[in-house]
Amino acid sequence: MSNQARVKNRAPAPIQISAEQILREAAERQEQHIIDPVVKIHDAEEYQSHLRDRRKHFEDNIRYRREHIGNWVKYARFEEENREFERARSVFERALEVEVRNPELWLRYAELEMRNEFINRARNVLDRAVQLLPRVD
Repeated sequence: MSNQARVKNRAPAPIQISAEQILREAAERQEQHIIDPVVKIHDAEEYQSHLRDRRKHFEDNIRYRREHIGNWVKYARFEEENREFERARSVFERALEVEVRNPELWLRYAELEMRNEFINRARNVLDRAVQLLPRVD
């Protein structure tokens, strides 16, 4: 006896399915990508409320998966887009408390500073990274 699997029934299936049908069914079963609606803000109070809601959403994501660096980076990027640089720095510093040995996190932090022309701050971030991280070739 050989160890190969044996086919028990070699007769054709009673219902034949084409590759086109399989692809069509797969496309129908895929989840639809939900696009966030565009938020139209009319006054300062509404803007502050929107920012507060988004920050709560980011904080909840961080609380749920604290070690996931993408959540931290998205949150800092959101603050940067709203020109809240101190908040963005605070987010990165909190992320570094969670995972200080992540070179990607240090690079994103330095890039934030460089993008917004805070060159001395970027130098400081990179100096701290060089002191804390082992050499990577």
